[in-house]
Amino acid sequence: MSHEGQETERLRQVGDAFVKAIAARDFEGMLSAVADDVRFRLMLPSGPKAEVGATEVVGSFVDWYAAADELRLESSSVETIANRLVMSYRFRIHDADGWQLIEQHLVADVAEDGRLETIDLLCSGFLSDPEEAPETIGTHQFDAGNLGCADGLAAEFRRRIQAIPIGEVLVVTTRDSAAKEDLPPLARMMGHAVRSVETPGDGRLLVEVERGR
Repeated sequence: MSHEGQETERLRQVGDAFVKAIAARDFEGMLSAVADDVRFRLMLPSGPKAEVGATEVVGSFVDWYAAADELRLESSSVETIANRLVMSYRFRIHDADGWQLIEQHLVADVAEDGRLETIDLLCSGFLSDPEEAPETIGTHQFDAGNLGCADGLAAEFRRRIQAIPIGEVLVVTTRDSAAKEDLPPLARMMGHAVRSVETPGDGRLLVEVERGR
């Protein structure tokens, strides 16, 4: 691979990791991915804004996404233009205001150490999403983080599923990849119905289980 090709691949890897960190709300990972003195320029629906510093940059993403009940990555792309990194993504988000869509486009400069040293961001703002129906009554959320069946997920799943009424649904979210093979068989063995198993592409596994008994 040519030097130019290697540089393009390096930039794309940096971009992929940064978008995944945003989607996973891995704010500590984002903090380590930007330079301490990163320059951040934003064009928001409310007007232009500028920040300097890693804490300030990540703080903006915390304000946007940390309090959401659910954050779904609908689409994303990572490209390069010359020696600059171009990232875009669209989220479907659920919070106190209901379901909304937001799309952001970022153009960044990447330092030799792989950290983002400048970021220019264009944001659509939070837009009402008429196509997304609210969650049906009787659906319960369980975000297990990185918990897997080998380190407590099985016991916590058993406790959570027994705490909801028969016929209602528990949606388990975990970032443990092995749970895809472990959790559905466990649920069926306990007499519950596995409605769906999804991998949105942002490192999460979503398993919908209807309590059967």
